[in-house]
Amino acid sequence: MPKKPTKADGVQQLKTDLKNHTVGSLYLIGGEESYLKEHYLAALEKEVVDETFRDFNYDVFEGASLTAERLTEAVDSYPAMAERRMIVVRDLDVYKAPAALKDELPGILSDLPEYVCLVFYYDTIALKPDKRTKLHTIITKHGCIADFSHLERHDLIPWVKRHAKDAGKIIDTDTCDYLLFLCGTSMTNLTLEIEKACAHSATDTVKRSDIDAVCTKVLDAVTFDLTDAITAQRFDRALGLVNDLIAQKNEPIVLLAAIARHIQRLYAAKLAMQAHKSDKELMELLGSKSTYYARKMRDSAARLDTKWLRRTLLLCGESDVAMKSAGADRQKVLELMLLQMAANFGEKAVGR
Repeated sequence: MPKKPTKADGVQQLKTDLKNHTVGSLYLIGGEESYLKEHYLAALEKEVVDETFRDFNYDVFEGASLTAERLTEAVDSYPAMAERRMIVVRDLDVYKAPAALKDELPGILSDLPEYVCLVFYYDTIALKPDKRTKLHTIITKHGCIADFSHLERHDLIPWVKRHAKDAGKIIDTDTCDYLLFLCGTSMTNLTLEIEKACAHSATDTVKRSDIDAVCTKVLDAVTFDLTDAITAQRFDRALGLVNDLIAQKNEPIVLLAAIARHIQRLYAAKLAMQAHKSDKELMELLGSKSTYYARKMRDSAARLDTKWLRRTLLLCGESDVAMKSAGADRQKVLELMLLQMAANFGEKAVGR
């Protein structure tokens, strides 16, 4: 008989249910890490659904078109030639469901048959439990809320190494850190980037040169290159990076926000250095668990003048206002901001 779990840590409870073959009747699966969401949805399906009679015992509904009647009918349908059946509802925010369905959900979820495994799967919408509601009390009593966020560095690095090993390659910890900095922490994205780096490697070891040759940088990594280009007085290089990002459908206002965020972190790193803060303290200040990221931020900040960082932060604020004004050419505003950043740095350099 499947147990009805009561959970504090929904992700761990879901893992335990699968490991102990005690899958319950209700799960909400969401979070920013699509790779893990898909993995555990597939694991639930494998555990619950008899593949031989899958067509009779596995239903998928899109949340936008789901009605209380259709859900009730699916829940009340007995498994065909199997012990259990699985129902997956995609992208329905149960806390903000249409009125007719929302009114019926508490009754449906509080009395799910033991032969049912009902999963609300949050793919393109965010899972944001409303703990003030009666529905939330019912869900936590009878089900499990598994919210998969991006893994931290200490979990991602062993995972990267395992994937490289599966491809017949070795990747050391420092190179893993470099990969995470360059390509981000999305496991879905990293899976492809690891495959590319492994395929490029002509030896049994993945090196930084392999990553540089074939892997795609995330926006935060590109902003490092952008700042480096400006402070090296290579405005043409900075402008080329911006044009490439815009060609990749990044909006100028998003790029401005990324640059401003990067300058804020550089300024924080500069102040931390002046206060003789440790790398650990800097990591906490930056909200990062990556020692590589903290070291790189510290190294970049060391080459910059505090006054230039302050002026650049003010310039980012002014450009944000200009970009949001009526009729503004946002790309032109961004280009002018980069030009002024470079000019300000040149003035600083001349004054040394």
